[in-house]
Amino acid sequence: MQERPFRVLGVQQIAVGALEKSGLGKLYVDLFGLERTGNYRNERENVDEDIVRIGKGPLAIEIDLMQPIDPEKSPKVHVPQLNHFGL
Repeated sequence: MQERPFRVLGVQQIAVGALEKSGLGKLYVDLFGLERTGNYRNERENVDEDIVRIGKGPLAIEIDLMQPIDPEKSPKVHVPQLNHFGL
């Protein structure tokens, strides 16, 4: 196995996008029981997101439930639906 110049300590963040974040909230908050911790909206990034968390302390993982402010503009935070992982 090739040696890596880094070490992955865990997952810090997962970003999930959809045209409407309300459906994502029903799944992650209402069904899975994750805690809603905030929201973020940025016109330049074309994103309106709810921030939820699973876990506590240093093991907590942030999950960003994103929808585009304008689905016709870029960046398209809902394409692909699983936008990114933060390690």
